[in-house]
Amino acid sequence: MLSAATTTLPAQVGNVFKGENAEDTIYFVELDTFSISARPLKNYNYSKYEMIVAKVYPYADTAVNLYTELKKVTAGMSKKKEEKQYEKELEEKLRTQFEEKLKNLSRSQGEVLIDIIERNTGQSMYAILKDVKNGGTAFWWQNLGKVYGYDLKDGYHAENNPSLEAIIQAYEERHKKKTSAQ
Repeated sequence: MLSAATTTLPAQVGNVFKGENAEDTIYFVELDTFSISARPLKNYNYSKYEMIVAKVYPYADTAVNLYTELKKVTAGMSKKKEEKQYEKELEEKLRTQFEEKLKNLSRSQGEVLIDIIERNTGQSMYAILKDVKNGGTAFWWQNLGKVYGYDLKDGYHAENNPSLEAIIQAYEERHKKKTSAQ
């Protein structure tokens, strides 16, 4: 019997080592060297985020514009009842226009949509919901978000997802160039 400590055999292609029994045959194969390196920045997730941003950015932009318009209009109203009536009419109009499209978003798309809205308003989604609807609705959505691992109170922080921030900035640059060319 051969001892591994005393006998070392080089690994070579095609050489056969036969042990004491003629039935024992072990093949040694010399492998080529290889190196392991980090994946490039443009990987599958980056491309996936690019598609998601392209799909949800128009919705987020519309939402931000409507939110700022709502704040301007309701700031000029003197009675709380008028504000609530206007908000209710706007909500019904938006529900008929966008509900089916937004229901079909995936979870990732919904998270990116929230991130873009938070980024462009400078507020957390919880604060926006509390402002537009009420504290109870914001609390309900916050708890539902936590079930899925998303905290609506956190708000958007670019340093938490730098690749998403880069994609959003690139999308905004392309979008600005297209609108200025028209």
